[in-house]
Amino acid sequence: MRRIALILSILLLAAACDKPSEAPVMGTPLTDLSASPTVLFQVFGARTEPRAVPIAIVTDGTLSPITLDATGWRTLDSMVFTAGNRLAVYHRGADIGTALVVRGMWPPDGDALYTLPGCRTVVPQAALQLESNIALDESVEFLGSSQPLLQPAPTRPLPEDALGPGRAVAAAVATTAEIATEELEHLDFSARWIQTGAGPEGRTLIASYVDPDGGDAGPGAGHTSTVFVLAEDSAGTPLTSFRHTGSGESRTVTFHRVVNHADLDGDGVAEILLESWRYAGVPDLVLLKYREGRWRETFRVSMEWCVDKGDGQRR
Repeated sequence: MRRIALILSILLLAAACDKPSEAPVMGTPLTDLSASPTVLFQVFGARTEPRAVPIAIVTDGTLSPITLDATGWRTLDSMVFTAGNRLAVYHRGADIGTALVVRGMWPPDGDALYTLPGCRTVVPQAALQLESNIALDESVEFLGSSQPLLQPAPTRPLPEDALGPGRAVAAAVATTAEIATEELEHLDFSARWIQTGAGPEGRTLIASYVDPDGGDAGPGAGHTSTVFVLAEDSAGTPLTSFRHTGSGESRTVTFHRVVNHADLDGDGVAEILLESWRYAGVPDLVLLKYREGRWRETFRVSMEWCVDKGDGQRR
C-alpha cells in the first residue's frame, strides 16, 4: 500500500507545491559541502527506473539533515549525481550492491530530470540503474550512500516467531494509550524481527496495527486507530523501545512504518528510517537512532521536494 504511494508521490506532490510557501527560517546554517561529506540517499521507485534523492549527510560520524540554497543543491548534484558515478546501496542492514547514476538532476546538455509547478528549485534526484546482488521486487525502497558504509555482520539468527510477541507488545501499548481491543480487530497487523545491533541481543521487533482504509490510501473519513512499536530482544523478552499511537478521525491520525534500516554513521548499530504520514498530507522521513535504551528521533525530512520558492532553502 505505502510502497505504491511512495512511487507515485512525485506526481501527488506536484499539486502540493502550488500552495504558498512558508516564510523562510532566518539564521538556519547551510550545509557545508566543502569537505565532500558522505551523502545519504533514499533509493526508491520501479525496479527498472529507480531514483535517488538526498536525505542526510555524515560528517565525522554525525548524521545531519541537508539545508542548502539553490546554488548549493546544484553543487551537491554535480558532486554525487554525475552520470557514471556509483552509489553504495543497502537493504535491511546489508550491502546489496551498487547503483549506477544514469542521469543527474541538471545535466550540462539537457533539461532538469523533473520539475514541479510553481517551484524555483526542487530537491535534486538522479535516475539510476541498480546493480544488485539480491533478487528485486517490482518496486524498491533502499538506502544509498555516496561512500561505502561498513555494515556489521549479524551475530545471532533472528527469532522465528514475530507474530506472538509482536501482538503482546502492541496490545500492551494499545492498553496504555486507552485503545480498546475491539478497535484493533479490524486493523491490519504485521510483525517482524530485524538485525539492528541495538539492545542486549542486537535484534529489534517491529509490530504495528494500521487501518487499510485510513491514511492517504483510504477515504480519510470515520474513526480509526493505529499502534506502532519497536522492542528490543532481552533474553527472549521484548522490551519496548519506541511507541507511537493514534486514535480519532481518520484524516487526523498519523501513521508510521519502517522504510529501511542500515548503519549509517559507522557506530555498529543501525539507524531506522521511518515514513510518517496522514491523510492528504505530505509524508516525512524520520531517522531514528538508538541511544540509552530507546529509539529516538534524530531528525525528519519532508518528502515535499519543492524547495522554498523564495530563498531556495529546504527546511
